[in-house]
Amino acid sequence: MNAARCVTTWWALVLLAAFTALPAGATPLDKRTVFTVSAPFALPGVTLPAGCYMFRLADDTRGRDVVQVLSGDGTIVYAMFVALRTARGEPSDKPSVLFMETASGVPIAVRSWWYPAESYGYEFPYPRTIRPVADHRQKESS
Repeated sequence: MNAARCVTTWWALVLLAAFTALPAGATPLDKRTVFTVSAPFALPGVTLPAGCYMFRLADDTRGRDVVQVLSGDGTIVYAMFVALRTARGEPSDKPSVLFMETASGVPIAVRSWWYPAESYGYEFPYPRTIRPVADHRQKESS
């Protein structure tokens, strides 16, 4: 009787582990995405030269979306701010950044960052005095 109970308990634990295990290629919780940008661009409070940059969520609490922009290897933090969630029609299978056109002589500004397969993105807040002029273009990661 005890042997049967032991075997039943063992199989129950195996099934529980099988249904709760995460897949090996699970999405990182911080949604890190690396972009290569070919021209200088602006974020709230900073202008960055062309290069490779990592966008990721820095906040591990729910309800606030703190976005960090770092060097491509993640060693230098260039910007960190609370972003606003923004919806889009259909999720894309690639990460993307939406840029806005700015005044003449000013680098284009990043309006929002979109993580793949999600129906919402993260819109970056700009002061009203430095508000970009209009939408410009969307760059998808390759």
